[in-house]
Amino acid sequence: MSNERKKFFRRLAKEHYTILIPDMCPIQIDILSRVLAKDGMNLVVVTPLDRVAKDEGLASIHNDACYPALITCGAFIEALKSGKYDLHHTCVLMTQTGGGCRASNYISLYRKAFEKEFPTVPVLSLNFSGLEKDYSLPINAKRAISLYTAVLYGDFLMNLVNQARPYYGDEKTQEALDDCLKNLDKQLGHLSFLQVKKNYRFFLNRFRSLEPPKERKPRVAIVGEIFVKYSPYANNHLKDFLVRQGTEVVEPSLNEFLLYCLYNAINDHRLYGSNKGTIALYRFAYRKALKLTREANAMVKGTRFYPFEDFEEIPHNAEEVISTGVKMGEGWLIPGEMVTFSKHGVKNIVVVQPFGCLPNHIVGKGMIRPVKERYPEENIVPLDFDASSTQVNQENRLKLMLANLEK
Repeated sequence: MSNERKKFFRRLAKEHYTILIPDMCPIQIDILSRVLAKDGMNLVVVTPLDRVAKDEGLASIHNDACYPALITCGAFIEALKSGKYDLHHTCVLMTQTGGGCRASNYISLYRKAFEKEFPTVPVLSLNFSGLEKDYSLPINAKRAISLYTAVLYGDFLMNLVNQARPYYGDEKTQEALDDCLKNLDKQLGHLSFLQVKKNYRFFLNRFRSLEPPKERKPRVAIVGEIFVKYSPYANNHLKDFLVRQGTEVVEPSLNEFLLYCLYNAINDHRLYGSNKGTIALYRFAYRKALKLTREANAMVKGTRFYPFEDFEEIPHNAEEVISTGVKMGEGWLIPGEMVTFSKHGVKNIVVVQPFGCLPNHIVGKGMIRPVKERYPEENIVPLDFDASSTQVNQENRLKLMLANLEK
């Protein structure tokens, strides 16, 4: 780490900077924020409530930019204009994959959008690709393990919450979730935080204390571009709408996307001979992550809750309709998830894609036909999102799908 970078992040902690992050994966981000707070970082999730953030994005970024870039930038600008934050002690944090997605270049867009009104607000990066060397969040082995464990806990709890909320309502489900998060809070900074099986057991027991539902509601899966899929603001609170319509929402885990990235790195070596210097590390990380995922699934099996599907099924199933060499715009992952859900009895699927991401439209909406040719019983609807689209139009499309609901 360069001396300048060390000084910068030391000042960040010493002067108690507020770090703004986008609204995505609420449970996972909540736990990640708690982990980083233990290291002296004050993370605040920017959660817009109206379309002001979209309008700010349209005014600040060229409207050919993809929808996630536009609304995250707009949300940050709305927050910085709100007067809630000291602009001399506030910064913005974004993730970068380092892949072909334009998300890896959002940071330069934000800096350009901020330079006139918010020149004192730094834009930081969280990545594992060596990008933004002077402004990337330092990640040592200890922090990486804690952050990854936080993702695993967030996924596990998200899965339980999705299967509890349609039957017990927001209040009881939130109480169960809060109890689980309080239990984790006590363990932050201690080795017990990494005892995943013990903590999984606590989560399961707390949610199993809720009375079992007499009958399961129809299950609806959400697949698609990662930000729109997981951000309530970006997808116009899609999960809330589906629950109100009497369905049980199924979401892939965030860890599934991380496994997808690792699988692609290994696959690139197999197909093109790339990543020669790091292939051993990628293989080790993939095996370890897959093992931890299977341990979590094993804890859920045999209970009334559904586990996530085994990740290795997904690339195998994807090969029915697309090559696993296709990796832009979530690539083979989306059709792989559609086929996997079909084989595991989830007959209703919403495919979300943002404006400005052509690869995502190809591997999402474009793959519905080959999937339905093999699984004609599937009830699949694509939903497009952009800053000017109305929630009413999207909900009307969903209602057409729900009229043909498959249980």
